[in-house]
Amino acid sequence: MARSRILGTGHYLPERVVTNFDLMKVMDTTNEFILERTGIRRRRYADPADGTTDLAARACQAALDDAGLAADQIDMVVMNTLTPDHYNPACAFFLQPKLGITGIPVFDLRQQCAALLYGLSLADQYVGSGTCRHVLVVCAEILSKFLDTSNDGRNLSVLLGDGAGAVVVGPTEDESKGIQSVILHADGSFATALRTEAPGCAAGRSRHLTVEDIESGRIYDRMEGRTVFDNGVEKMSGVVEELLAANSLSVDDIDLIVPHQPNLRMLEAIIERLGFPPEKFFINVVDYGNMASATLPIALDQARRAGRIQEGSLIVLVGFGAGFSWGAGLVRM
Repeated sequence: MARSRILGTGHYLPERVVTNFDLMKVMDTTNEFILERTGIRRRRYADPADGTTDLAARACQAALDDAGLAADQIDMVVMNTLTPDHYNPACAFFLQPKLGITGIPVFDLRQQCAALLYGLSLADQYVGSGTCRHVLVVCAEILSKFLDTSNDGRNLSVLLGDGAGAVVVGPTEDESKGIQSVILHADGSFATALRTEAPGCAAGRSRHLTVEDIESGRIYDRMEGRTVFDNGVEKMSGVVEELLAANSLSVDDIDLIVPHQPNLRMLEAIIERLGFPPEKFFINVVDYGNMASATLPIALDQARRAGRIQEGSLIVLVGFGAGFSWGAGLVRM
């Protein structure tokens, strides 16, 4: 198989900045509480007129521009979101015409915060086999339209923000560069630890959505905080160690680790558990919050634009999300 590499990255963040003090106006919380528990100071919220594919299209265009490609040079689009424009069909179908491309395969993933790793693995296989020349992977979320500001939902809602990130994967003749290794894992026995119960067809009733679902809050995400935190620290730390061991590398060989950005406290626990130098990690969650699947590609693009990743840098990408799903990737830029 041929080697594939990341040819371009891009992201889009809404203009509206929402601080912890803004959240205090709509939730029973405080700036001090949010900072202590999460380390987050602010996040971005999308314009009410925008849908998820509007954010995604802007991120995709930025990635295409970075790669020096036109949209009609893309052979496949892989999209992940937990906040789709519509319940059906897949969100990628609504993104496709906004990119101005038709006829090529497009589809959705549902791997949440580990989505970029799953998408890169797929793109690597399609490009490496020669089936596709250029694959666009995009992760986009408008979580602000799904917030539960009640006491039942506030501990999760204070974490969340909106945004979109994208990468273009294509072939390279330089064997020293590209996607070196991707390790993926999942454990569905934890599927209920972070989920949205309704709408759904597994509630033992004849309708997938009822008024009671809305009134009871089953339409909102619910999280078992300690279970998610402990597993996130364990799984993200473990898969980084697994990736390095599989490639006979140590942390000294890595220029930068770009993690999914769940919250600052989890990232601090991961750094402590791994025993790696904090300066090896790129962290932006303080300013943008947890944007679910979008956090990892946004962080990747921001790290590049800030000069933390340069031509030839060896980086590790790592993510953990609902499902549970998690993974890590080794990439030579």
